[in-house]
Amino acid sequence: MYVVSTYNGTYQLEFRGCFETLDEAMEEFQKAEREYMESFEYEVGTTEYNQELENFMFHSRIDKC
Repeated sequence: MYVVSTYNGTYQLEFRGCFETLDEAMEEFQKAEREYMESFEYEVGTTEYNQELENFMFHSRIDKC
């Protein structure tokens, strides 16, 4: 069982669900990443885009339980 919690931009984690397999957890994680990054109007590769992506990756997590 894997628990996915992702950064929501307010320095808090948002619970995204429990998943049976790592593949399912990674799919949800990637979906959350896309949703988060689409909320900004930064061009891919800019400093601002990279900083937001770094924030998301640093604060988000997949835990095995």
